[in-house]
Amino acid sequence: MKRLIFVCSIVFILFILFYDLKIGTIPIQDLPVYEASAKTAAQGPVYKTVKVQPGDTVMSIVGQAGSPDDIVKDFEALNPNVRANAIQAGTAYKFPVYP
Repeated sequence: MKRLIFVCSIVFILFILFYDLKIGTIPIQDLPVYEASAKTAAQGPVYKTVKVQPGDTVMSIVGQAGSPDDIVKDFEALNPNVRANAIQAGTAYKFPVYP
């Protein structure tokens, strides 16, 4: 009985391999091709200008949209010669906007 089950299993596996290699089981679907848009890269970074109030920090204005290191790096790139930990109240700065 064990030999019969073993032989049937081998025949079934061979049939599956033959069928898969000859005919295939999953049809290839033609997906539409979309062109990559370079408009977002050409527009530059997205930011908003905010006048800082007393007690505000870069993280409190931007929120938790990304990693803190990336937020600080983007803030300092938008505002040359300004450190993220040295913003002053009453001054307007450019803050990065994340989707």
